[in-house]
Amino acid sequence: MSPEQLNALSKWLMHLNQASIIVPMAMVWMRRKHFAPAVKLLSNYVYLSAFCSFGINFLYPSVFATNYWFLAGFNLGKTLLLGAVYYLVMESAPLRRVVLNTSLVAMLCVLSVFSYDTYAGVTCARLTQCAVLAGFAMLYLEQTIIRPALRRTWQDPIWLLSVGQLLYSAGTVTAFSFDYFSVTIYDQSSKALVSATLGLVFNVFLTLAFRRARRTAAKAATRPALAVQPARA
Repeated sequence: MSPEQLNALSKWLMHLNQASIIVPMAMVWMRRKHFAPAVKLLSNYVYLSAFCSFGINFLYPSVFATNYWFLAGFNLGKTLLLGAVYYLVMESAPLRRVVLNTSLVAMLCVLSVFSYDTYAGVTCARLTQCAVLAGFAMLYLEQTIIRPALRRTWQDPIWLLSVGQLLYSAGTVTAFSFDYFSVTIYDQSSKALVSATLGLVFNVFLTLAFRRARRTAAKAATRPALAVQPARA
């Protein structure tokens, strides 16, 4: 495949990744009555992603000179939104404080860097999103390991979200490290291919999370045992 064809493929895949948010959005509309509070809050992610994709593709460059505001806004918004979701699902007060304080510090760091240099702010927002949300995902996965299993992990929407976010974070950091080896515009194709593919993977896990969400945990696991009737003499 020639560099021109690879570049065209990467652009097509990026557009496919942005359009794929329609699938989890449709799942939200069909099953939102089954969502617990944390998943209901998570469902706002589809609107954040759709709005930022619309800004990147239609408002730039006709309205805005750069797309940095939408890129930084998406990454910072995702960090804060998913941070709020993890805050709701953490079972211990110390972990909730860790999530809250980390999210606030991340927001201040991104805003400070973005106000100084918009391009550096976009990079900071992207790296902060990957690092912070990967940490939150690992905290939740550890919580699912040590707590009694009420249902299979594949039926837990936040567990699915965490796995998808870990894959996305690890792959995105690796993909954007290709910038150090970039010389021409075609050297960006591999980065775009990996990033778009990981975005599609994350949307698949997000769709599964909405598909398997339930308002309450399995009743069978929490149902009290029946009292044993004393035997007659």
